[in-house]
Amino acid sequence: TFGVWQKPPNWPDDTPWRVPREQVDGVVDRVFAESRPVAFFADPGSGFDESDGERYWDGYIDAWAQRYGRRL
Repeated sequence: TFGVWQKPPNWPDDTPWRVPREQVDGVVDRVFAESRPVAFFADPGSGFDESDGERYWDGYIDAWAQRYGRRL
């Protein structure tokens, strides 16, 4: 495990919380730069981006496949 993102304790129930994609993307980049992963899995969940209505993780998962797919 290279990172865990959870909703902070006492986060207001009426305030949406999302995993910060940019942080996750940075960790993925660091892991591939510093080690030699043999497999990589992503669980995109069912959330959607409020700004464009797209699935929250799909763009990042596609980018990771393009960047690192041949190395696995």
